[in-house]
Amino acid sequence: MSASGSEPQSKSSTFKSLFKAGLSKGLSKGKEELVKGKLHVEHALGLGHQPNVVPAGEPGLVESSRAVAIGWHPVPGGGWLAQTGLGQMISKKIKNYPDPTQHWAILVGDYCHQLWMDEDLDIIYINGEKAQNEWTIYEVGKTKLNDEALRQAGEMVIYNMREKQKGYNLITNNCQNFALNMLDAIQIGKQREFGTAMAIFQRATGKGRVADLFLEKLPESEEDDKPPDQIVQHASQVMDENTTKIDTHHSFH
Repeated sequence: MSASGSEPQSKSSTFKSLFKAGLSKGLSKGKEELVKGKLHVEHALGLGHQPNVVPAGEPGLVESSRAVAIGWHPVPGGGWLAQTGLGQMISKKIKNYPDPTQHWAILVGDYCHQLWMDEDLDIIYINGEKAQNEWTIYEVGKTKLNDEALRQAGEMVIYNMREKQKGYNLITNNCQNFALNMLDAIQIGKQREFGTAMAIFQRATGKGRVADLFLEKLPESEEDDKPPDQIVQHASQVMDENTTKIDTHHSFH
């Protein structure tokens, strides 16, 4: 074969080699950036399990009912979602989605109970002390559960949510879903249901045994002002009215 005939083949081979090298470098760089982005998100959001702050004790009931509130506070670094491919994908499916920088939780007494994420972005339960002026709070119901019972209720709610969907989802498996599920579990009018659900949870996980007092019905005089379903519905409405919606038609175009 002549030199002139081999020249196109030589150029083609060189191009292929350069393309493969460039592609490999690009993929490597992409993976590096992905890891950096993941570490940045984990650092900014503080992902992962956190120490339990609820004092050790036996789960039980308190003498006087306690106010149950839902509350939100800003999440540092939460705006990362809008810049990701996930945010772009959501924009093609729906017009609005909840602002990821607004984090909702259940607050009773001195503690907050909340859904969080581990390093794999799977949902977990965490609690914390209710810092003064950190939360915007809306009182929505009452409970007779003590702090340890509330902690176990939070664990139970997350367990049940993970049975259906382990991974965090901005629309279907988020902090708002957790807050409403926990509110439904702990409110005064649902004590018997709570006892039954807790017994099932403890049998499934091997964690303790539910006290008989949770299976007793409260006296009528201690029932909440609204039926349980109305309390959850009201809380859902409060959340919806006070959660900023990101308009994807404007955010990404």
